[in-house]
Amino acid sequence: MELSIPSPVLKIIEELQLAGYEAYAAGEVVRDSLIGLDPQELRVATDAPPEMVEALFDRVYPSRDDELSLSVWDDQMSVKIKVSCLGDWFKEPDFDLPCNPSYCDFTVNSIFYDPFSKQLIDPWQVSRSFDSGEGVIQVVGDPAARFQEDPTRLLKAFYLMKRFDDAGLKWRFDQGTWDALVRCSSAVSAVPEREVGKLLSRIIVGRQPNLYFEKMRSSGVLKFILPELAQTYGIEEHGYQIKDVFDHTMLVVRKVSPELHLRWAALLHDIGKPHCISIQEGRVHFYGHQVISSVISRRILRRLKFSRGFVKRVSFLVFHHMFPTPRTRKAVHRFVTKIGLKNLGDLLELRRADIMGGKYKNIGNLNRLKNKLDAVLFTPPPFSLKNLEVDGHDVMQVLGMKPGPMVGELLQGLFERVKENPELNNRETLLKIIRDEFAPGSSS
Repeated sequence: MELSIPSPVLKIIEELQLAGYEAYAAGEVVRDSLIGLDPQELRVATDAPPEMVEALFDRVYPSRDDELSLSVWDDQMSVKIKVSCLGDWFKEPDFDLPCNPSYCDFTVNSIFYDPFSKQLIDPWQVSRSFDSGEGVIQVVGDPAARFQEDPTRLLKAFYLMKRFDDAGLKWRFDQGTWDALVRCSSAVSAVPEREVGKLLSRIIVGRQPNLYFEKMRSSGVLKFILPELAQTYGIEEHGYQIKDVFDHTMLVVRKVSPELHLRWAALLHDIGKPHCISIQEGRVHFYGHQVISSVISRRILRRLKFSRGFVKRVSFLVFHHMFPTPRTRKAVHRFVTKIGLKNLGDLLELRRADIMGGKYKNIGNLNRLKNKLDAVLFTPPPFSLKNLEVDGHDVMQVLGMKPGPMVGELLQGLFERVKENPELNNRETLLKIIRDEFAPGSSS
């Protein structure tokens, strides 16, 4: 079998083998290559001791007790690769991967490949399930013990759902693994918050994030990492929404464009609703929920150690997602000025997804707003008095006025009218308006 292995991994394997050691592409890089994805993590397994790896390569630093990380230059960029030094892990004198895959977490990551001999070491036969179009999420060994040993695996299980989905495979949990995941769900509280944020960000940009987060909720994991989101489950909305706040949120997350900031904005846009419930005439309302949701969004994203810029960007979209639709050209100008051009497309996309995640899915008003925005943005308006086709001298000449405040006030009035109707910005038209409406004896 021949797999496409990234060149930085090939370089490390070649160096280790030339030094007399066994070395394999391992884990995620082999898994992703088998299912036709570009590997997101690069890993090499070897029987070389850590001190030998450090001697063979530059820029090597510890990653975990059993692992080193090193940087390799490839196409003028530095690529980080994890190197698992397995020699110290096994009591047997021989390096025998098929018999000793216990250092791995999931069976789909317990696979090894020698790119030079083309040997695939697949003790769990996961490549066969891939060939049949299925990815099985199963922990190596005792699932509960493995989850307790490293609670990050609780989240990595859902990331595997996402990766299999990316590859167009069906996915399923091994029953023993799922049962243990549910029992051990509280252990996820021990995962560093920054790591939680990183893993959720990798999960949320998948093809069907609603399925991954629903599975997190049903397992019990969600209430320990995003309790604010878990609280939206069961908060019913009558009329507009399909079922409850959580289900609506899941639909919006799936419908919105798969850009990280938009997916997070969709995930958090209604997160304040449990805190502002009111009932009037038998109907449930969430007045001002966008303000509360924005505050909670900032709190969550800061907790998960996102950058200030990312927190600001997402919370801004959440705060403004209930914007009133501007009706007039003047109102559209004010809307663009308030929101800013850089946020405009994102806010409209979030509104579209919000509508499509509801019951009625009527985006007619949104499309009409987009048409108005196009008319405003692509028709050059007179952004200042200098853009007017007449000036103060014209005003004074037509009206026989002397310089003074009245000239400026009249020009400002013309400017406001031209902003509303750019077609008026014609010299003859404006001179006629001055004569007809402002000259002594005019009807105005």
